[in-house]
Amino acid sequence: MEYKKYEYPSFNIYTIKTNKFKTVNMEIIFRDEAIKEEALNKTMLADIMTDCSAKYPSRKEVGKKLEELYQASFYGVVNKVGKCFMTSFVLSFLAPKYVDDSKYLEEVIKLPFEMILNPFIEASEFDIKNFKIVKNRIHDDILSINEDINRTTLKKALSNLDSNSPSSYGVMGSLEDLEAISPKTLYEAYKKMMNSNCDIFIVGNIDMDEVANLIFKYFKNPIIKTKELSLYVNNEERKKVQVIKEKSNFLESNLVNIYNISDLTDKEKIITFYFYNYILGAGGLNSKLYQLLREKNSLCYGVKSLYLKYDNLLVVQTSINKKDIKKAQKLINQAFKEMKNGMFSDEELEYAKENFIFALNLALDNPGGVLNNYVFNIFDDLPLIDERIKLIKDITRDEVIKVASKIKPNITFILEGKEQDGNN
Repeated sequence: MEYKKYEYPSFNIYTIKTNKFKTVNMEIIFRDEAIKEEALNKTMLADIMTDCSAKYPSRKEVGKKLEELYQASFYGVVNKVGKCFMTSFVLSFLAPKYVDDSKYLEEVIKLPFEMILNPFIEASEFDIKNFKIVKNRIHDDILSINEDINRTTLKKALSNLDSNSPSSYGVMGSLEDLEAISPKTLYEAYKKMMNSNCDIFIVGNIDMDEVANLIFKYFKNPIIKTKELSLYVNNEERKKVQVIKEKSNFLESNLVNIYNISDLTDKEKIITFYFYNYILGAGGLNSKLYQLLREKNSLCYGVKSLYLKYDNLLVVQTSINKKDIKKAQKLINQAFKEMKNGMFSDEELEYAKENFIFALNLALDNPGGVLNNYVFNIFDDLPLIDERIKLIKDITRDEVIKVASKIKPNITFILEGKEQDGNN
């Protein structure tokens, strides 16, 4: 793979040339500080700006243009990464070598910038028809979250962490937040987004110098941003674990434990803690939590652990009967104690190494995985995949045991379901 960086006054372009794929992926990323009140605006912008523009005023016309470009795809997505919101516009298209059309490359590169720079705006407001379509779609998405016990409980647990912490923010918001957005306020949010840091990443078999020149030709963004943005959130620790209970109309109950992680070294953040988390609860049927709660005690419907690296948090989530919550919590505490005491086998560690290496190699087999690797290499100095594989091979039991002492419980959140009779 051949990497190259192009620097322009208002954005940077990062290219990875490779002949592994028939398609080319381009991601245009706007980054700024995570502000809770702006989350849903960004989600709506990512949706409406890929649905229509001044030149293509409906989703149908955008779709027709993408078909003409040999079934190219274009979509927007918003992610919260630690202290930042990232609004990404993703274009995937067939590599020009497979197309017998000298104008094809320019046409396909021009499209996303046409959509981004010239949205369907009238009188400083987004077009009302498209606005209502997107609003209704997001309304349904919010309802779907509220109907999912795992997503609902995790959202509630994180929101109780600290209302001022970016870790408590979601990208969807509430129905009340949605009703407060108007075509005019969305246009104001658009102007602010265009004033944020912008980076462009491209991976594929293509003349990158030509692509960079085309981007500079069509992306006339006058904003020059040099603001440094940190990704990591430092959530305050609690002297005593906060226990919060809420009742719900769900049949089952859901238990979420959130833990602070502190003082990790760079290697522990990017490699070692992933091993700890995998053996603890992210490794599926072989994980310690699954074995203790499900296999040996038949307590839960499901259990998993999540390592939120950029939030410096570890989350354990369990779906369970209300009557078994206390026993489940006791077993979760036991799992943490066993990890701290090194009660896992060399075979488990080797199995984790094999799975991580397999997953990383798999990422190299698709354009999105390669592109994502470079995104975080640029934004967070994350080592490239080949370097990470070398680090993974050298991980030891002692290193995994060491990070176990850097975890402290913060919140236990219980969403109580209706009483149940019988066995799981």
